[in-house]
Amino acid sequence: MDKKRYSVQDALTFIQGDDSDFERCESSSDDDYEDPDYTPSNKDMENDKSSESSDSDCSESDDLDEVPQPKMNPGQQNTTTQDTKQFSWRKKPFEAPECSFKGESATPPDNLHTPLEYFKKFITAEMLELLKEQTNLYSVQKSANHSNVNTTVKELEILIGLYLRMGLCQLPSAYWENDTRCAMVADNMSRNRFQNLLASLHFTDNTDQSNRQEEDKCWKIRPWLEMFRKQCLEIPPEEHNSIDEQMVSFRGTHSPIRQYVKGKPHPWGLKIWGRCTSSGILCDFAVYEGGTGKKTSLGMGGDIVVKLCETLPSNQNYKVFADNLFSSAPLVLKLLQRQIYFVGTLRSNRLAGCQLEDEKSLAKRGRGSVDVRVEKEERMAIVKWYDNRSVTLISSYCAIEPQDKAQRWSKSDKAFVEVNRPYIVKEYNTFMGGIDLLDACIARYKYHMRSRRWYLYLFWQTIMLGLVNA
Repeated sequence: MDKKRYSVQDALTFIQGDDSDFERCESSSDDDYEDPDYTPSNKDMENDKSSESSDSDCSESDDLDEVPQPKMNPGQQNTTTQDTKQFSWRKKPFEAPECSFKGESATPPDNLHTPLEYFKKFITAEMLELLKEQTNLYSVQKSANHSNVNTTVKELEILIGLYLRMGLCQLPSAYWENDTRCAMVADNMSRNRFQNLLASLHFTDNTDQSNRQEEDKCWKIRPWLEMFRKQCLEIPPEEHNSIDEQMVSFRGTHSPIRQYVKGKPHPWGLKIWGRCTSSGILCDFAVYEGGTGKKTSLGMGGDIVVKLCETLPSNQNYKVFADNLFSSAPLVLKLLQRQIYFVGTLRSNRLAGCQLEDEKSLAKRGRGSVDVRVEKEERMAIVKWYDNRSVTLISSYCAIEPQDKAQRWSKSDKAFVEVNRPYIVKEYNTFMGGIDLLDACIARYKYHMRSRRWYLYLFWQTIMLGLVNA
């Protein structure tokens, strides 16, 4: 086949002409946003919004202004530029603000109540009256011959008492057997009556369509949850509060809110967000019903913290602690608007443009080495501390000083050694474990009552939460 030959003039025409293949490649590149006459269309903006993740883990990774970033379309590029310009970091000591607690401190009562009276402050007579009415109604609705269990508030109190007693002496449904009979259980209620009541427990009218809100997946137990939450909110909040997640074990498949969290003692279950005091008392909570798919500036974790802190008084210098699932620099600023201070661990993709020493350089300096960056307007500080490995924390009221010593085990020396510990780490370790303490108290005496109805697991969880709070 004869090859077509081009002259020098043809080559110049190809290079200088308006229809060259090279020029078409340039015009279709990702650098369109640099054209001053370019205006993104509505379709482009819709694509930008749909491509953004609902979780802040991905969105805030674009805040690193000095790290090479992949090319993005016009909407994403402008958003990233605005986020990085919001924060500027300096390597200097952090001056802690005046944040003395101004809220009401809980004082011991003059006359102590009995344990039962404290328990009834959380599981009230009004709640038991609701449970009685809906249980009797549901027993008629589900029965073929419209039989009513005719339970009373007193009988429901006995039912709850039997459940708590079973937690102290846990047996596989053998409390009524001759060989393993438990008199405190068997003498107060027969097995058939106990099982009949369990099968009829209910909290709302299924036939009332006004109760079935599409956005509320917990409508079957919503009245009970709201009444219990109201009682928890009456507890005077302490200065230090921790926010974390709590898993209620449930392996059934008939639940619209069942979650799987890898690494948890009960990975399958129902998730509850909770705000606790450092002593393990639950003050506020929200049942997680799944993601909404909506993009927010703080991400899912940040929105949860803001929601649970809405019930804290403003301008009282409360301190809130959370782990890296929730923490971010925009969240710290959001809480500071209400004069609520924050401490939390921080993920590497949420540093908001803060450049810290890498882990290798900190390891060379030895255990206890630390690096800190302070925001330009001194509203917060990010601290990276190296122990066995590095951990990054963010705070709006504390940083490195005053340091103290922490005892750590040294494998090389086979002995305990003292390691310098920043003040922010000490504060976090002291006040963060409220939810974990609450879970530990519940796990000691909780009796696992199996059921196909997932919302009963939330009901028994509230009973245990009320018991621990009392």
